[in-house]
Amino acid sequence: MLERQGVTVSRNVNSETEYVIKDRDKINIGRFEIVNLDKQNKKCDVNLKFYRNDEYELLKETLNLILKATFKNGIINKVNIFAIDIICLSSFLDLGFVLEGVFYNNIYSQGVHNNEISMGICREDYNNPKKNTFVELYSHDIMMKLLTPEDAEKLLNYYVLNKEHLSSFEPSRDVSFYSIDIQRNILNDSYRQFLSGTAMDFGIFKADKLIGKLRISNIVEGIFKSAVLGYSIDKEHQGNGYMKESVKLATEYAFEELNLHRLEASALTKNIKSQRVLLSCGFKELGLNEKYLFINGKWRDHKTYYIINRK
Repeated sequence: MLERQGVTVSRNVNSETEYVIKDRDKINIGRFEIVNLDKQNKKCDVNLKFYRNDEYELLKETLNLILKATFKNGIINKVNIFAIDIICLSSFLDLGFVLEGVFYNNIYSQGVHNNEISMGICREDYNNPKKNTFVELYSHDIMMKLLTPEDAEKLLNYYVLNKEHLSSFEPSRDVSFYSIDIQRNILNDSYRQFLSGTAMDFGIFKADKLIGKLRISNIVEGIFKSAVLGYSIDKEHQGNGYMKESVKLATEYAFEELNLHRLEASALTKNIKSQRVLLSCGFKELGLNEKYLFINGKWRDHKTYYIINRK
């Protein structure tokens, strides 16, 4: 039996490969099964069922126990854990796991189809943990952080509350968009884009409330070192300078951390507020992009702006 503060793991007496997870009160909080122990390739596949998907500490302790036991003899170099996608992703990321795959509608539980995710980690990354893959940016009034599938409900609420407001500035969406499963799928995809280095989706938070979104997309390295900036904000938080703060934080991060040379952003020709935000953050007007985005049944013209890293 393996044990850490608050969590114990013991083998199921009826199985050679399945283990039961219990909390400090000896209540069953999950189970996992070793479904593939490949000594030739030095890897191990684990199916994990955790019944308290929002319990960060308990899940992190469980994962620590699994990894400690698996890596201790030096035979296994890679562990892949498969779990439902509503599980607390932070527990995995804080230990150095990487999201390696999303299998859509792969789990059927309690009459509902859910996605399955694959989280992977190597022994070296576990023993020598790297800096947290979360990105958090702070100013005096707001905080920006990388959105993960755990933020699906907050993002859904943001879109529902601002459905009419955002429809004037963003491409139209069908009814299916306003569901937590769709939002979780979107955030799974965006997190994979972050890992591949092509895009980053930030949530803008004010006192723990999601009040806006900012996306750095089309990240291109090599001789271009450029990206595209897009953003939106809650209708109730307009006019307080939060969007300006967010664009400044994102620009600094893009230039100082991502080492980009150029950022580009576009705003509807009638969206004077957004144009003022860009100009106040040092962007310069490049010109008119005719029929740039399809919004409310019509191709809309946008003004495009750019800023260059002068350092």
